[in-house]
Amino acid sequence: MNATLKAHGLYSSFQYVLRLSPAVHKKLAEVGGGIKTSREAGFDGAQAFSTLLHETVHWWQHIGSTYGLMLSLTYPVQAHANYKALKELADKVGFKKSVRQLIGQLSGPTGPGTIRGLANTIVNNHFDFGAFRDLTFNQKTARAAAENPFFESVGHSHEITYGNNLLVLAATLDPEFRAFQHPRDWEGPFQELREAKTPGFYYGSRVTLWPVGVHEIFEGQACFCQLQYLTFASGGRLGWDDYRMLGMLHGVYERAFQLFLKETGLPWPSTVDHPTVALFLLICDMAINPGAGFPFPITHHFASFITDTDPGARFTMLSALVRMKCPDAATMIRRYSRAEYEAVSTMLAAQLLVESPMSIAERCSKWSAPGAPFESLMREKDTFDYAPTNLPVRVLFSHFLAFMQDKFSRPEYFCWPGAWMAGERAAEEARRLFEKHQALFIDKEDDDGVFPRLHPDKEEAQVQKVFSAFYATTVTYDLTDQWISQPGPFRYGYDWLSQTTDTSVMKAFADGNFRQVYGIYPDDVECL
Repeated sequence: MNATLKAHGLYSSFQYVLRLSPAVHKKLAEVGGGIKTSREAGFDGAQAFSTLLHETVHWWQHIGSTYGLMLSLTYPVQAHANYKALKELADKVGFKKSVRQLIGQLSGPTGPGTIRGLANTIVNNHFDFGAFRDLTFNQKTARAAAENPFFESVGHSHEITYGNNLLVLAATLDPEFRAFQHPRDWEGPFQELREAKTPGFYYGSRVTLWPVGVHEIFEGQACFCQLQYLTFASGGRLGWDDYRMLGMLHGVYERAFQLFLKETGLPWPSTVDHPTVALFLLICDMAINPGAGFPFPITHHFASFITDTDPGARFTMLSALVRMKCPDAATMIRRYSRAEYEAVSTMLAAQLLVESPMSIAERCSKWSAPGAPFESLMREKDTFDYAPTNLPVRVLFSHFLAFMQDKFSRPEYFCWPGAWMAGERAAEEARRLFEKHQALFIDKEDDDGVFPRLHPDKEEAQVQKVFSAFYATTVTYDLTDQWISQPGPFRYGYDWLSQTTDTSVMKAFADGNFRQVYGIYPDDVECL
């Protein structure tokens, strides 16, 4: 099977891989490396590069934003949070699948210290992470999460996700909590919100469905960055009608922009390089970079924690603030400069009473400075010689910190990459930043498997070692998810990882890693 045929490109959130179609792979190979204008590479070459940019923006969203990091961590932390409980449950009742079905077959009390209570805790913990993902993804998934019998409240899902993510980050990298706020500091205030029946924080509380979720924001941001690149690369010869004719602007790709125009009261702009588009991209950037709980502690405003951390809520409210409080923002961005980025984002953040993107990037940048809590982690990243403990967490967080370092220096580039990678602003610095922050894992023109992106300054054997360890653990996360939530035997649909490895070999690989973690073989499971 060739590389992805479903679209020109694809970024998979929980496979952590960037995929391109065979045609895009081929064209990029033909035009060579580096940033290209349409004059240098022809329209097909520029369009192929714009696809790579679009998918790379998705990687940046997941690895270079605070919401994206919290999202990316939910899959590994979902397993870590239940590790001890799963082993205890298997010791007491045997290795049974699924744990969710097991609850229905157990009788007796559900309190602490009981088997049924232990199984309930596992399933509830597992569900809370999934609920966080679904509540923030789009309206359809949010509604489904709210209707699930395991659903507690929106605030509970956000609190559990953030709290467990920080606990795993701290256990892995910051055991003294030098950088992070300990989640126990939240327990009292959030309990008070539950007892006071504060909307969003108690069982049975009404769930607010925002007009868009992070799905529409992610796709809108990536699409409009791509369109800006093509606009500048073509010298302004391409416009809205051209992009619609090319099938690049429709449905989910423009849904967030349409809401942005509705909330701001602004008309559809005449060109893609209009200040309105620049403002939209800045608001996308702010929507996916909350600061409450991470990286900043929560000291007050606990009741706004949901809207402070939900990208859809942030996007909607920031857009409305332009109309209500900050109308000058609509025309302030013309040069795509750092000064414009800082001025507009700081103004909007102050009105929303949240941390500004620059303060967030600055705080995270300081964490990896000499003598700071994560100095040694960044040495691991520089050599690609990661300690084995919770390796995926180390890899993801180190790349987040590296991204934040460069974002603090060049926020305008990461907000408007299309404007800085073509036309009069294109420069060597843009090429360097783009190559430095490309996705870690990719496919190939003739193979839809996953491969590590090689680094000219890293030893290939070391890169391959990290790749193998990263996906060994990722497969174990998937088997853990199946153990808890999915009926029937374990399934080994890992052809997305390698299409050249025999299924039996892949199963042995997955089973061996699972046994190393839990001390039991998947084949020994009793399916309920």
